[in-house]
Amino acid sequence: MPYKVYMLNEWNPRAEILTATHRWPVIMLFILVGSLVGVAIAYLLPSPYRAEASLLVAYNADVHLRNPDDYKNWQMEQLNLFILSDEVLQETLERLKTQDQAWSKATIEDLKDRLHVYWRNAGEWRLVAESPDPELADELVNTWEQVILEQITAASVHASAVLSLSTNLDNLSNQRLELKLRATQLQQIRQALQSWIQATKSSSSNEPLDTLEREFLLSRVSSLAGWHPLGIALLDSAPPSDAGALQYIPWLEEALVLLEEELASIEPQTNQITSEYDEMYAAWSEELNASRGLTAFLIVEPLDQQPDSTQPTRPTSLLAFVGGLVGLLVWGLIWLARPISQAKTPTR
Repeated sequence: MPYKVYMLNEWNPRAEILTATHRWPVIMLFILVGSLVGVAIAYLLPSPYRAEASLLVAYNADVHLRNPDDYKNWQMEQLNLFILSDEVLQETLERLKTQDQAWSKATIEDLKDRLHVYWRNAGEWRLVAESPDPELADELVNTWEQVILEQITAASVHASAVLSLSTNLDNLSNQRLELKLRATQLQQIRQALQSWIQATKSSSSNEPLDTLEREFLLSRVSSLAGWHPLGIALLDSAPPSDAGALQYIPWLEEALVLLEEELASIEPQTNQITSEYDEMYAAWSEELNASRGLTAFLIVEPLDQQPDSTQPTRPTSLLAFVGGLVGLLVWGLIWLARPISQAKTPTR
């Protein structure tokens, strides 16, 4: 069957627009039908309601850390996990069941599907609860917020204890390290003094010491003496600069006695600190578990909730508006398809 040729380049947009505007009742009909379809969808598929509550999340940036941004981001993630944790949701569910029989058959998985947290950084965090019933949605988000704030308050007490215990553990660890370094220093001093005494006795030389060698002995005894009264008295009783080498031996042997006493006292001190560290570490571990991963640098407070915070997620007016736009789009596609359909009109 032959077709007549319709020249698309003869299509006049201005004329088409003018023609379309004269057919506005048809356009309005498409829009109206689309809006009615949207209203019908809203009726057949009721929209769940969304209730919101807001939290103010603040972070203490004065803490000195190697990577403060990474630490802050980690804390934000920990708080997000805390808010959606099974412990929080279980307590929320138990309270809901005591408040309203409508929650009697609900489970934690149901709450996980209905609850959401929206945040970007420190500042306002939005708690969102969804339910087919607006009253249940509002009840859910308010109970959830209450449980979150109560458990965060409880966890913050343990977080403060973790911070205090961490400081004490660091102090004990530093003390233990200082004792270890002191023991190593004393052993080095003992080896140096014993070697000098043995060499001097072997040579039997009683010549006065040169300045460098005398300063060597004085520095070792000075490091040994510290602020100990006996050590200071020992340092004051050092042989004069013109004394012979053999006169230094009794003085150094007295210094070695003081050294051995201090070295012997280091081990019980180390054991005592280790025992205190182990006990404190056990307490720190318990407090860390009770803090639920939160730190004392995190502050969470409630924000005033808007009185009209409960809204449908898909308002009927929105579906009607979208349906009208779809109807207008359908009319536009049909109108634009006219030139193509006319390009292949069969001739008789």
